[in-house]
Amino acid sequence: MKTNPDPDSPVVTYEMGYGADEFGKVLNGPFSGNKSPYQCRELARHQWSLAQAGANLELSITVAQKPPRKLGLFNLPVLDVRFTFGATDAVLREQFFHRFHQYFHKGGG
Repeated sequence: MKTNPDPDSPVVTYEMGYGADEFGKVLNGPFSGNKSPYQCRELARHQWSLAQAGANLELSITVAQKPPRKLGLFNLPVLDVRFTFGATDAVLREQFFHRFHQYFHKGGG
């Protein structure tokens, strides 16, 4: 996952190894499910807004599928993910990205 070099910027971009529809299923499923502090609303295909109960979180997420990476016989999906924050303080952003990385991390360990 490539991250934006300035995490305090109102726009943060990642490149992720997801398909756009797969990303949406995780975002609307376990990430923002009944036990989550986040509520996800689909604005358009591959575009969502997130809110947090009792907090001033202003966030929209937009994704765009890029050409796959080819590694030998493997084709790996590449997804451009853009997080656009409104008036959201640093603590709420940090909490959001902490949960985001827990739910969207792929790979071994």
